[in-house]
Amino acid sequence: MKRLTILSTFIILTAMLSACGAEAPGTAEEETPMPTVLADTSIIAEGRLEPVEFADISFSTGGIVDEVFVVEGAQVSKDELLARLENTDALEADVTRAEADVLSEVAEAYEALRVAQQRLDNYSLPSKFDGLTPAQAAEEMLVKVNKARTDYEPYLGYDNPRGYIKDLKDVLDDAWADYNQSLTWMNREADLEAAKIRLAQAQLDYENLQSGDAVAGQSSLSAARIALSNAELRTPISGTVASLDVKAGESIAMGQASATVADFSNWLVKTTDLTELDVVNIAEGQKVTVTLDAMPESPLSGTVLSIGQNYSESQGDVVYEVTIALEETDPAMRWGMTALVEFVE
Repeated sequence: MKRLTILSTFIILTAMLSACGAEAPGTAEEETPMPTVLADTSIIAEGRLEPVEFADISFSTGGIVDEVFVVEGAQVSKDELLARLENTDALEADVTRAEADVLSEVAEAYEALRVAQQRLDNYSLPSKFDGLTPAQAAEEMLVKVNKARTDYEPYLGYDNPRGYIKDLKDVLDDAWADYNQSLTWMNREADLEAAKIRLAQAQLDYENLQSGDAVAGQSSLSAARIALSNAELRTPISGTVASLDVKAGESIAMGQASATVADFSNWLVKTTDLTELDVVNIAEGQKVTVTLDAMPESPLSGTVLSIGQNYSESQGDVVYEVTIALEETDPAMRWGMTALVEFVE
């Protein structure tokens, strides 16, 4: 019984060794293929969402805030008054007086032109001036004065000149009279031209007064308008009051940030973490995909608007600012949201 058991064990072990040494059919010449890995050519960057157009607004002078006319979130139009400082009423009065002076100058200029024209029209000229301009007449008469003076000078000192000497003196006196008459004519012509220039300037000032433009010649009006504009806080763009940092009764310094107005109808994404190795693979007009961290389920399409020419450094890397114009908007979008930008080559 013991011998049978040993023999049985030997047979079983032999069978097991034979099975282990045999090759599985069809596996000797085959190898498992390696998976193919495709190169990822996309460039990923992080940016911030901001409106295409916005303006940080401040007073151009310091003072006490008198009134605030808007609240944060309000919709405003270009040039709308947001707030103003105290003493604005007096400044408005200065502007009104200066505008009245401009209107008065137009009337006075018209009157000055009328008088100058009348004085010239009523001035009698000798026939010898026919065909001459005032300047030409003055020049010719001066020649005659000089000749007559040269002829008479040898006889100066005669108390009672007679005959030939008297004739020479009369010629000199007549030459002086003609010369003075030519000068009067020339002066009246000059007065008329000056009156025309004065009226033209007055009319230009009036036209600019109507259009709201300032002219250098309107020194008092320009100064009054500048003083008034400095005391008012107006928005240079239409949009939404994104922030408002002024209150009635508080003191504010010149240039102190007072309000920000932004147009939230169009958005940009700006990213500054594109390295020198990545930025060379990006071009203006290139399409990108933008995913906001706050809205991962709604990716947005965009286009590379500009690539910065200057660089900055971030954590030892040279990086460039790239601006992306978004082609889509969403009411949930907010200024400053973090955006993931994917540039696909």
